[in-house]
Amino acid sequence: MGWNSIGAKGATALSKNTTWINLQTLDLGWNSIGDKGATALSKNTTWINLQTLNLGWNLIDAQGATALSKNTTWINLRTLSLVGNSIGDEGATALSENTTWINLRTLSLVGNSIGDKGATALSENTTWINLQTLDLGWNSIGDKGATALSKNTTWINLQTLSLIDNSICDKGASGLSKNTIWINLQTLNLENNSLGSEGATALSKNTTWINLQTLSLIDNSIGDKGVIALSQNTTWINLRTLSLERNSIGSEGATALSKNTTWINLRTLNLYLNSIGDEGATALSKNTTWINLRTLSLERNSIGSEGATALSKNTTWINLQTLDLGRNSIGAEGAASLKKNQTWPNNIQIYGY
Repeated sequence: MGWNSIGAKGATALSKNTTWINLQTLDLGWNSIGDKGATALSKNTTWINLQTLNLGWNLIDAQGATALSKNTTWINLRTLSLVGNSIGDEGATALSENTTWINLRTLSLVGNSIGDKGATALSENTTWINLQTLDLGWNSIGDKGATALSKNTTWINLQTLSLIDNSICDKGASGLSKNTIWINLQTLNLENNSLGSEGATALSKNTTWINLQTLSLIDNSIGDKGVIALSQNTTWINLRTLSLERNSIGSEGATALSKNTTWINLRTLNLYLNSIGDEGATALSKNTTWINLRTLSLERNSIGSEGATALSKNTTWINLQTLDLGRNSIGAEGAASLKKNQTWPNNIQIYGY
């Protein structure tokens, strides 16, 4: 029922329904229901089997979030999305005090003006023992909030944590790295924060996230020093995707990455818009660990024919499916060398000729 201009009046009417006892999914995104509509919905006592509730982009503020948090009927709720509202710290605090949603698995609060205070309140929740995905992207969470989240001891089943586009610096990254509870964490997204080399170094020292599969540190100014530290991590043996776009990484950082011997399951390495050059590309080509690598993005990295020729001599990446060398300067010579590689699959897609 998304995008239907339902408004508060329509949401109130829906909330009075007493027939849909088996209702499992209710999507009311983009309907401008506001606080009044959210409050009315929260008073429903019929939908005891409701599992998924989407109230994204609905002009809901702290008042509406507070009302929702007091609902005691939706004991089977598994997914709650309040993306693009304005619940703020007050609303996040109210939600954190909910004691009914013991089966909640996914909570998305993207773009809600939540700061350190709200993140701290959420971290103190002790009810959501089954929480698997927490998305707090596009908020205003800083080091204090990130550190508070890291101290949560309830979310032992957490698999995905997204903190995209917040205000987390090295201290926040250090706090997160010290978490010892999230042993099931598979995806950590810290894109577009301000971790710097010290933050990346702190993360690299984590020894808990043995199941980590995806790490995104896009646009964090981690530089060569940060990448060198990351490359020395020996805990993330299940890492499959590493995204390091736009991080001021040069040949030294690329060389360190190439010497990593832990990430034998790595499938995707994205180094878009860095400055590894021919020297860095040559170093990467000598990697003998990433036998499962399928996608390598080196677009816009100042790589010339020398670097492309070196890459063409790699004999390890037998499963490589995509090699992106777009917007470099590999020239005709580099392109010809790449075509001669006999190790990569015949159907490989190479971009940048």
